[in-house]
Amino acid sequence: MGIHRIQLVGIIWGLGLLLLGGMACQAAPATPYPTYTPYPTYTPYPTYTPYPTYTPVAKPEPVLLPSLEVENLLWPKGARDDVIPASDAHEFIGERIIVEGQVLRTHNAGSVVFLDFSKKSGGFEVVIFPDDWPKFPKPPEVLFDKQWVRVEGVIDTYEDDPQIIVKNPAQMEVAMTLGEPIFPTCDCQAEVETVEADITAVPESTPTPTIKAHALVDEVTPEHTPTSEGVSVDGATVFSDTASAFAPPASDDEAAENSVEDSAESATSLVNWQEAASYQGQRVTVAGQVVATYHSDKVTYLNFDKDYRNTFKVVIFPEAWELFAEPPEIYYKEMAIQVTGDVTIYRDAPQIIVDNPDQIEVVQ
Repeated sequence: MGIHRIQLVGIIWGLGLLLLGGMACQAAPATPYPTYTPYPTYTPYPTYTPYPTYTPVAKPEPVLLPSLEVENLLWPKGARDDVIPASDAHEFIGERIIVEGQVLRTHNAGSVVFLDFSKKSGGFEVVIFPDDWPKFPKPPEVLFDKQWVRVEGVIDTYEDDPQIIVKNPAQMEVAMTLGEPIFPTCDCQAEVETVEADITAVPESTPTPTIKAHALVDEVTPEHTPTSEGVSVDGATVFSDTASAFAPPASDDEAAENSVEDSAESATSLVNWQEAASYQGQRVTVAGQVVATYHSDKVTYLNFDKDYRNTFKVVIFPEAWELFAEPPEIYYKEMAIQVTGDVTIYRDAPQIIVDNPDQIEVVQ
């Protein structure tokens, strides 16, 4: 029994040793690597954006008006900032604006008055039609000649040239020179009294035709006495067409002789269109062929040469259009014609203004 106890103890010890040996033989568990913790992402400071540099708005350069170079020149309506020089008018086509400049040339073509602000063709011009002439105290071509003016209106074009059509004198402002009187000095009452004192009583037996006076009175009826040479008015003999009103009727022979003389005077010279400029101010008949025509709402041109700017042309204004059976720019195109009228010069080119179709004859 004691042996058995020793054996049992030995077995227990043996098992214990085996257990210890087995545990010793087992590999120690691997130690895991530490988890990688990345560095925190670098967030840069925001880039500094400076405030934009302030750029002031460029002010437009002031318009240099030509009148500023003229000494002692005053405008009745005062200084203005909405005025342009006539040389810049082509930049404002279709706009209502005020144009300033000096009227260097004027021309009355019979059916229209031109005020040119340039010595050469192609510059700004003012156009005034006959219906508006009576609104001015003097003929516009006289009133505004060589004057510094400002004209207000819508800038239109005619043959690519800028222009303003003036229908009312209020559109025009004329500059004054410092020291120039605004109103002329006139003792008008004294002039009226002088005229009235010169008018004598008219006998009842004497005819009293009404004669228009030009000096501050509407009508006067001076005494008149028919004479063989003229009419005596207040002791002075007037040699004018008025004398013929009091002359005795002519005999048949005299009437026939006068008729022949009138016919000779009314006869006109026939000239070639290329020579028309040599007859400025004369009534002639110009012959040639219409090679081109131009029509707008303001004028019709019959041109005798392709270089229409410097050569003879026929001018027909709207007032005469309705007198023609067909539009003249269509009817007379490429026709050989003879046109009769007074030769005038406009922009260095000769022309005849036609007011009646009878002035034009088609040559077969």
